[in-house]
Amino acid sequence: MKKDIIIAIYVLLGFSVVVSAKDYTLCSPSLNNKVIVSSTDEGISLDVFRGETKLFSCPSPSISVNGCLWNGTAALKSVKRRSVDNMLPYAVQRKSAVIRENYNQLTFVYRDYDFVVRAYDDGVAYRFVGKADRDGVVDTEHISYVFEPECMSYTLLTKDLQNWFEEDYTLSSLKDLPEDMFSIMPVMVETGGCSVLLAEADLRNYSGSYLRPTGRGFEGVLANYPSREEYFDGTNKLYAVERYPYIVKCSLDRSFPWRVAGIFDSDASILASDLVWLLSEKTVGDYSWIRPGKVLWDWWNNNNIYGVDFKAGINTETYMYMVDYAARHGIEYILIDEGWSGKDDLLYINPETDIPAVCSYAEKKGVGVCLWAKWINIDRQLNEAFEMMSGWGVKGVKIDFMDRNDARMVDFYERVAQKAAECRMLLDFHGSYPPEGMRARYPNIMTREGVVGLEYNKWSDRCTPVHQLIIPYLRQWAGPMDFTPGAMLNVQPELFRINNVEPMGQGTRCHQLAMYIVYESPLQMLSDSPSKYDENPECLDFLKTVPAVWDETVPLWGEIGHNIAVARRSGDRWFVGAMSAGSEEEASVDLSFLPEGVYDVTVYVDGINASKNAKDYRKMRVVLKNGQTFPFRFASNGGMVAVIEKTVKSL
Repeated sequence: MKKDIIIAIYVLLGFSVVVSAKDYTLCSPSLNNKVIVSSTDEGISLDVFRGETKLFSCPSPSISVNGCLWNGTAALKSVKRRSVDNMLPYAVQRKSAVIRENYNQLTFVYRDYDFVVRAYDDGVAYRFVGKADRDGVVDTEHISYVFEPECMSYTLLTKDLQNWFEEDYTLSSLKDLPEDMFSIMPVMVETGGCSVLLAEADLRNYSGSYLRPTGRGFEGVLANYPSREEYFDGTNKLYAVERYPYIVKCSLDRSFPWRVAGIFDSDASILASDLVWLLSEKTVGDYSWIRPGKVLWDWWNNNNIYGVDFKAGINTETYMYMVDYAARHGIEYILIDEGWSGKDDLLYINPETDIPAVCSYAEKKGVGVCLWAKWINIDRQLNEAFEMMSGWGVKGVKIDFMDRNDARMVDFYERVAQKAAECRMLLDFHGSYPPEGMRARYPNIMTREGVVGLEYNKWSDRCTPVHQLIIPYLRQWAGPMDFTPGAMLNVQPELFRINNVEPMGQGTRCHQLAMYIVYESPLQMLSDSPSKYDENPECLDFLKTVPAVWDETVPLWGEIGHNIAVARRSGDRWFVGAMSAGSEEEASVDLSFLPEGVYDVTVYVDGINASKNAKDYRKMRVVLKNGQTFPFRFASNGGMVAVIEKTVKSL
């Protein structure tokens, strides 16, 4: 049950007020994080500390509304204090079944708005909350983070407000970052022995933001509202070519997005955090109908099915085969990608694809069908298309090519989420900006792209093992990540070749298998061809066993860009996934996270020749007790997975 605690001795709860200096100190529940909020005639500023070490500042946050600044220079009416400590269930699990919501909060009350600051044990955040009962124009918002210039950072730099949100990570000191570019979030800054991750949460009817380097940190960049749009890439994309001189017109009786900073003593501790979700508005609807699961996908493998008596491709026979394959192996969904409908008309069905018949057949087999669509068609045909697909029994839609995060596009995401929920359909956003907490309000938003994923291997070499060891710490922190793993043609980077028909994955076979434990996505793709999985039955056995959501997550160890190990529980069974980037190395897993007992452990480890032939692996079974250490060896760009089940045997 939720409990709000207000106690007079504020210091004990992380509150301290020094009225004469107009400084307000807010600490997190464990007192590890501290925010000093200064309120003066010149406005508000924030200094953020880990213990007694200053990490960064947020000088002069403000929003310009109807030409007037909300910046704390108005008369301060009062300061309210609040503490919250309760357990929240997830409508759709990700890391765990429940999560603890535990924070302290200060609210600075002004006539037209509030300024709210929160401190959690894994980060801090602030936001503006409007209170005026009228509509208005939000002109600009000032967002600023100031660090020491020598701090190292990970950024995703671009020069375009319209992009795929799929850039390469730049590792650089703040002082050496280009100031004519801006970064997609989350951004990481290493300072004071901590990793600080910058993001936003609870984005709604507003523009998403980027961060522009300043030499000492970042300033926010927000896209203004589109005034004119034009088609690009034929009719696949619709880009804003002119914009109004404002972010959005909206009601001023509303909350604005949280500006979020996650704070972590170790890279591994990032894996337990879901701060963006915690800061976002939660659903009040019934989403018990949602079924997470794995998805057999046709596009990445180019419908390259062989050893069958039909011509594989974009046709009914291929989709019926996929349904049978999914049913036979307990795979919850199939995803039919581009080609089933008209290019510019979702209501026109390709005569080679009898989608109603496929859906009817899949329903009898207990398999859900998901369909791909580009956002322009959904935007234009939202009600008709969703009603049509719902009538067929379609369970989900993958929507693509949005490529921007201005307020018009953010509103599109919400309209689609509402309609999909009404039709009891799941959503997978591709060509998408990274998550910002909307899944808390609409749990049917199962996953998003916003990442250089496995699809890039069809046309580039950018999806490297190092990249694959950055994204679980950075991109995934914001929310579920549709990386689309599952490659069975595994090679070391020096042997990688671009191949659209039989695409490869960089890293070893066990490196690829471990993604199903390390990477989080309640809809998790099986991207390779069914024929490839049939040629690798032991690996298929693992893929059939591994769940898509978890009851509990225990980070074990890791270093961004280098390695990772995480344990996750589903029911009574535990799974461990480990990945590495770089040279061969020795590693081990401490099984102290297990309850007392003896366990049967099925392990997939890199084969002795995996540094040369990345497909080489070894499957073995061992019996271990809780508290024991399991040693193994990473091949170059290697991996390990373990499935752990309690046994009645004794050692």
